[in-house]
Amino acid sequence: ADPSAPNPLKVVLHDLSSAVVRGALEPERLVTVLSDAALVDRALLPRVQSDLADIFWFLGLRIEAEKSDEDGDGAPKQQLLALVAALLQAELVAPELLKARLDPEMLQEAGLVASHTDFHRAQVRLNTRALYTQQKYNLLREGSEGYSKLVTELAELPAGPRDGTSTRGCTRAAEVVANVQSLIGYFDLDPNRVLDLVLEALEAVPSRASHRSLVELFNPQYLPHVLGFKFQFYKGEAEATPHSLYALCGLLLKQGVLSGKLGQSRSRPIS
Repeated sequence: ADPSAPNPLKVVLHDLSSAVVRGALEPERLVTVLSDAALVDRALLPRVQSDLADIFWFLGLRIEAEKSDEDGDGAPKQQLLALVAALLQAELVAPELLKARLDPEMLQEAGLVASHTDFHRAQVRLNTRALYTQQKYNLLREGSEGYSKLVTELAELPAGPRDGTSTRGCTRAAEVVANVQSLIGYFDLDPNRVLDLVLEALEAVPSRASHRSLVELFNPQYLPHVLGFKFQFYKGEAEATPHSLYALCGLLLKQGVLSGKLGQSRSRPIS
C-alpha cells in the first residue's frame, strides 16, 4: 500500500460528513450508521472519533472560507453544528477530543465552552505554564546539576596513561572523555565554562594533561583566551601567579595542543 495515499476510512467519513453539511444527508442517519456494530467495528471507534475531529476542523475552515467568498446564508455551518451535537449526544465523539482539535469559536457555537475568548485565554495560560515556566525551572536545576556531575567526572580522570587513580576504578581516559562530552550535550553546558573547569582539573594534577583527547574536545582557538583570563586574574594581585599554571601551559605547548604563537597572545611569557 502507498503510505502517501489517503486513509480509506477517513475518506468515507469525510464524504459522509460533507453530505450532511450540504444537506444531502440527515445527521441522524449518519449517527445511525456509526452506531451500528455490524457496519463499524467497535475496535475502530477510537480511530473514527479521531478522524471525525480532524474532519470537523477541516470542514469548519472550508465553510468559513466559502462563507467569506460567497457571503452564504450560514446553512452549512448549522448543519455541521447539528452533526457535532448529534454525535456528542450519541457519545460517538468525545468532548475532550473536540476541545483539543476545533477552533474556540466553533466550540462555543457547539455549546462545548461558554466563551471562546475565555477558553483561548485559558489555553494560553496553560501552554505558557507548561512550556515556559517549567522549562525555566529545569534550566535552573539542571545547570547546577550538570556542572556538579562534570566536576565529579573530571575527578575520575586518571593521573597518567598507566596510573589509575579513579575512585570507581576507571583506568581509561576515553571513558571520562566520553562522559564529559555526554554531559555537555545533555545539560547544554557552556563550552567556555567547561573548558575552564577542565583546565583547572589538569592544573591540579599536571600528569592528566597527557590525555590530549580531553582538551581536543574544544576549539583550539579558544584555549589561549581562557588561559589568558587565568593569567590576568593574578595580574595586579598580591598573590603571585602559581607555578602550576605555568607548568600547565608548558605541557600544553609541548604536546602541541597549544601553539607557541597563540600561547603568547594572551598570557605572559613562560620561562
